[in-house]
Amino acid sequence: MILRNLAKNLTSATVTSTPIKALTAHKKKWLLSFFAVSLSLLSGCAQQPTITHKADWTLHQAQLQQLTTYHAQGVFGYISPQQRVTLTFNWQNQPGDYQLILTKMYKTILKLDARPHAVTLTDPDGKIYHGSDAAQLVQQLTGINLPLQQMRDWLIGLPTGANHYLLNKNNQVAFLTKKIDGRTWEMHYSSYDNTKVPSLPILMTLKQGDLTIKIKVSTWQIK
Repeated sequence: MILRNLAKNLTSATVTSTPIKALTAHKKKWLLSFFAVSLSLLSGCAQQPTITHKADWTLHQAQLQQLTTYHAQGVFGYISPQQRVTLTFNWQNQPGDYQLILTKMYKTILKLDARPHAVTLTDPDGKIYHGSDAAQLVQQLTGINLPLQQMRDWLIGLPTGANHYLLNKNNQVAFLTKKIDGRTWEMHYSSYDNTKVPSLPILMTLKQGDLTIKIKVSTWQIK
């Protein structure tokens, strides 16, 4: 009886051992496949290129100097002891002239069209003013102080006329200073759009005394 039961148990063991071995083999095969896929994914992640952009400064500067036609849209955060205001800006630049439109809550605060020795400013009521100095005209009518002539180049990261400037690790302008009418202006560049050729600033801070203007460019269009 004992032998019969033992034989029966051995027979049962023999019958069930095959599925267990098959399951173990299947499990091993699955684990190997899993690890192979995981290693492949990890390898793929490790091989993803880091987005860097270290330009040759001489070449980068030459490219910026050729960039005379561009369109920039974004936001000005204007902070002074007299006023704090956030304005949307639209800057159209051409080789011989430029246009600046400032809006707040979809209402045009000013529209400035500047050509050599001929500046036209339109106020919120549609009244038109004429002058020869864009920065002076804007300050007189709005109280907003901007080095507009210099900003044509500073906005794209070109330190034209700067008394001093420094480059960042990617050979782009990180900081510049310029004395205008006895006042020292500073432009700090925090971030660039490196998908553009040439790369262009997207976060800047312009300072003069107790005046701070934070500039964020949301859209660049270049030709």
